[in-house]
Formats: sequence, structure tokens, C-alpha cells
Amino acid sequence: MKKFIVYVVCVFVTGFSAYFVYDAVLSSRYAGTVGPYIQRVLPEISTWNPNIARQYMAPEILKTVTAADLDHLMEALSKIGSLQKIGKMSFKSQSEVDDVEFEKRPLITYEVDAQYSTGDTKITISLLDRNGSYELYHFNFQSKALAP
Repeated sequence: MKKFIVYVVCVFVTGFSAYFVYDAVLSSRYAGTVGPYIQRVLPEISTWNPNIARQYMAPEILKTVTAADLDHLMEALSKIGSLQKIGKMSFKSQSEVDDVEFEKRPLITYEVDAQYSTGDTKITISLLDRNGSYELYHFNFQSKALAP
């Protein structure tokens, strides 16, 4: 029984360690390119101009979002105010999605802490990786300014 418990603990520790090593490898793969991309794109998106946001969005998403919906979204997000500072960026996950040509592409998700004129905001941003070039696939802003 003692050997079994030791075996279970070893398997658990090995699996747990492998998860964190894998996460660190993925994070380091994108750290040099995604960070600067977010630093460049987030201030542009934060102008709340739907035409500017549209320029950064993946074609897969543009096919599903009407111009009126994007206008409404940007108007609602404008309640957050103007971007003051981009804080910590944390790798969250990598998954795969089909692009417009039905090829599997990496989808990289980061969480970003940002300061807007109305206060702190947590942003989840997912980017479609097109061989080192990125397109905006999804974003979510969490702010008290958006609360009903």
C-alpha cells in the first residue's frame, strides 16, 4: 500500500510539473511577438472607432459581426473612457481554430491589466496566429464602468 501511495504521488507531481513546463514553453514562444502587438493594437482599439477595430479583426470574425453590431459594441465599450496605461500581460492559453481556408491556426489568448480613465480594466484578448502575424479574434473588457 505504501508503494502505491508513493507511485500515485509521483505520477501526480510529474503530471503537474509537465503542465507548468508546457505552459511556460507556450508562453515563451509568443512573448516576444504578442506583447508588442498588444501594445500597438490596444491603444488603437481603445479609440472605440469601429472602423479602426475592423482593420485588426480576423476575416472569420468579420463575416459573423455586422457593422451595426460592431458600432453598438464600440459605443458601449466607450463608457470605459480613454486608455491611460497598459499593465501586466499574462499568457492564458493556446487552442486551435479553423481559418477562412479551413486550416488549423493557433489561437493565442492573453489577459491584460489596463488602466482607463474610469478605472482598472481586465481585458481578455484572443489573437489568431497567421505564422507570426496576428489578427484580433476575440476580446472582452471587464470594468466597473460597464456594470449596469
